[in-house]
Amino acid sequence: MKKIFVSTTMLAVLALASCGKSEVCNCASVGLEMMKEARDAKMDPSKMSGIEAKYKADLEKCQKLGEGKTVEQQKAMEKELKACDDFKEMEKVSKEMMGNR
Repeated sequence: MKKIFVSTTMLAVLALASCGKSEVCNCASVGLEMMKEARDAKMDPSKMSGIEAKYKADLEKCQKLGEGKTVEQQKAMEKELKACDDFKEMEKVSKEMMGNR
């Protein structure tokens, strides 16, 4: 369950556009907040439903940013996303949640 949640969150964020405190970096911030809440909840299924519901609209909005983009545009979006500070922090939290400290 933990790996599925982390993977889903990462994929949602990777489906984004450009960075520079843009919508993409805002999406990285949302992803980071969601992952921290999930980590703090110790992936407790009774708490995960509430966390997922809390961020559902934000994640859907973020996923839509990548729709209709060419492969080249998606690669450029991913490169820019990786430059966002919150994305870097999200990678750290993801590794921690996956047990790769």
